Amino acid sequence: MLPSKMQINKKLLPIKGHFFFFNAGTAPLVPYLSTYARQLGFSSATVGLIYTVLPIFGLIAKPLFGVIADRFKKQKLIFILFQIITIISFGAIYLIPENRALSVELDCDGGITMLQSCYKSKDAVDNCKVDYLSNLSLNATSKCEMNCDMTSPKMWQTVCEHWHIPQYCYSNTNNIQYSSIVNNVTLKNDNCAYISAGNVTLDGHIYSPRCRLGEVYVDVNEPCSFKCDNTKLSTAIGKDRVNMTCIDQNINYKLCPTDTTQLKELTKDPLNSTCEASCDLDVTTPWRLMEICEWWKADTTSYCQPKTRQGEEFPKNLSFTGEILLSSTIQEHECVYIRLHQIELPIENGVVTKHYPVCGLKGQYEDKSDLFLSSCNIRCDNAVVNELIEAAADSRNDKNEFTSTFWLFFFFMILSWIGQAVVVTFADAICFNLLGTKVSQYGKQRLWGSVGWGIFSLLTGVLIDTLSDGAYKDYTIAFILMFVFMMGDVGVSCFLETDSTKMSMNILADVGSLLSSLPTVLFLLWTIAVGLCTGLLWQFLFWLLEDISGLTCDGTGYIKTLQGLVSAIQTFGGEIPFLFVSGYVLKKVGHINMMSLVLLAFGVRFILYSFLTNPWWVLPIEMLQGVTFGMFYPTMTSYANIVSPPGTETTVQGLVGAVFEGVGTSLGSFIGGQLYGTYGGWITFRSFGIGALICCGLNWLAFFILKDKIGHARVPSGYSSVIRYEQVNDMIFMLEDMSEGRM
Repeated sequence: MLPSKMQINKKLLPIKGHFFFFNAGTAPLVPYLSTYARQLGFSSATVGLIYTVLPIFGLIAKPLFGVIADRFKKQKLIFILFQIITIISFGAIYLIPENRALSVELDCDGGITMLQSCYKSKDAVDNCKVDYLSNLSLNATSKCEMNCDMTSPKMWQTVCEHWHIPQYCYSNTNNIQYSSIVNNVTLKNDNCAYISAGNVTLDGHIYSPRCRLGEVYVDVNEPCSFKCDNTKLSTAIGKDRVNMTCIDQNINYKLCPTDTTQLKELTKDPLNSTCEASCDLDVTTPWRLMEICEWWKADTTSYCQPKTRQGEEFPKNLSFTGEILLSSTIQEHECVYIRLHQIELPIENGVVTKHYPVCGLKGQYEDKSDLFLSSCNIRCDNAVVNELIEAAADSRNDKNEFTSTFWLFFFFMILSWIGQAVVVTFADAICFNLLGTKVSQYGKQRLWGSVGWGIFSLLTGVLIDTLSDGAYKDYTIAFILMFVFMMGDVGVSCFLETDSTKMSMNILADVGSLLSSLPTVLFLLWTIAVGLCTGLLWQFLFWLLEDISGLTCDGTGYIKTLQGLVSAIQTFGGEIPFLFVSGYVLKKVGHINMMSLVLLAFGVRFILYSFLTNPWWVLPIEMLQGVTFGMFYPTMTSYANIVSPPGTETTVQGLVGAVFEGVGTSLGSFIGGQLYGTYGGWITFRSFGIGALICCGLNWLAFFILKDKIGHARVPSGYSSVIRYEQVNDMIFMLEDMSEGRM
């Protein structure tokens, strides 16, 4: 049998269990949702906007459902219902398909195709990632799914002539006519004569009729009618047709007559004859025309313009799988380039063909090279490559963030926020109801929430780093842990006792009377000031740590572990000890002095953040969480509970919580997001730190003046006596001393 002072109050076990399971369920997600939003591609201003709007819904939901619960005495039903809403909304966030559209430009560099991603400035390029990729082995590759804009006709010319993708390049050209200078005639053992071509004139321009055989190249082998101004050559050819063919990388005309006597005479002396050629082309095999266009460099001629089958148009886009060479990654000025080594394109019957995406330089008669005018959506199986490409778009701020992904994320965040807001408010009201007059024991119940939060925020951070590749993080394990513990919370909450001690007959009037007290108004202003600081801390501390860790090349590998450690230090080193002794400390220090101390701690904390250059030094700073939250929260909730007229406890808790989040953290998120995007993390936290110190001084001054000039403060109608405002704290503990036991 336990001693009387150590006996466990079984009535309080379910609320302890709720605090543990609820915080263990939200800890894997809530601290990381702002960085999850950043990974989805949202800017600091957008994240700040999201977290500005969310508390407004909490501002409405908390008192609204508080009034409903107090009026109809349905605390338990609403409490469990919103736990389920929180689970569903968090799960829906996980199911939102990622729509991070990444795009690159295709660039032709020395005849090879490069992926080009350009930043706002060269200083914005992550040199660590570039060096990491360029130092990989020479045969290290990554597969990328690409979809390229093909609205430029010149781009199709590159695809047809250089990428050798025939299914898109069928031509209606069945004949090509040009003039050719022939130099000499050679007889070979096959009893055929080969007439070597010099320059050719096509569409009024002179070209060198080069050609190539082997590998992916095919013989042109087209039949031609040949009329020459050299009488002997014309007589030797007669009515026969010659075949255009490739010999020694130069166009020749092959002639195999039955009588080669006349041709033998032509081999003795060099020829300098002009011949008019008319060569037939097979429209079903466009390869030969493409060989002529590529090797003659006759891109500008009418014959070499890509054409589709009769009645068809070129597709607006071309989709394929690209293979990039990671070691080819280089930075030039503000752009990063990676070589596109090979592409795979499916054709009929599921057959996949491989092509080498070479590209043509400026044509012989072109003023500029405009063959490459294409932007491609891309997604690679290498996380670092994706991050480099996405960072380029982020630096230019040319992404449309308000996509379907954004609106789905925003909607389910609103639902989850409302769910959490109602659950937290009801839990505090239920806890104080169970404690009765022993309100200083609230911290000892609430610390179990910090235990759950500290353990599983740290564990989640470690698991995310372990199960992720590079800076891109896989949050699946966080959603799994959330579901398991939140379901445990629902089960535990079913055993809660939630009967209200007394019901107010005029809830709104009683709550409204609170605002007639000037000290209470000052208390609410203090709550808003703390909310401003808390909003910045919740949304952007982890952003700051990610930015600082990005200063070194190995930072992305441990950042989630560090963020988990931050949460663990906050809870085990700060919140839990202070929550445990919060009743004693408040009795000794008093609510008024504690209000000023909380703002002082925030000011010191934020200014220390602003000088961080090594992210690991954040850990000792997190000990201040004991004051900024471990003492703030009991101060806020205990004051709200003691001034609540009987029957309005849930409503008043909702009102105070709504002021804290709906006004304070909302403004903190908005202002912090704007400052962070404009000036960066260091200046933002320093500015808020200075502001917190100023508010600390004003808070102390205001209550000092109240102490001297306002002798008494009216306590709402639930308490008939009139007491001095600074005696509210003593009243709390006087009421407790009248009860028996401490648990």
